[in-house]
Amino acid sequence: MTSIPDKAYWPLDYDWSRRGGRWDVHTDVLLLADAGHDPACAQALADWVAQQHQDRARVDGVERAIVYAGGVQGYLEGYTLYLHSRGEDAFDSLSHYSREIARFLRRQGCQAALRWTEARHDRPDHQLQWP
Repeated sequence: MTSIPDKAYWPLDYDWSRRGGRWDVHTDVLLLADAGHDPACAQALADWVAQQHQDRARVDGVERAIVYAGGVQGYLEGYTLYLHSRGEDAFDSLSHYSREIARFLRRQGCQAALRWTEARHDRPDHQLQWP
């Protein structure tokens, strides 16, 4: 996994498609947003998640609650938001929603930067099954 130094958002990086295993338009691309140990920012992430469309999907073969917004689907586990995307615009969608999340957190009073982590494409876990 590649971590981006603490920033408010994930800066678009098409080179990620060439790192961390084989990528094509069917690959489940995963970006993690970690609030660290900041309870206010974790609550702001939870508030953002609560305002998104709710759905269900299979992750690692198990059905679970997820949210979706535009070209991303995700779920919150503790202080970490898992954002999945795929297709030709996967990286664009992740960058766009990272900026949306950063703006939302600022409006909620969270001033800490999130740690954005690019998961490997060939990772063994957190595999969201797309329809």
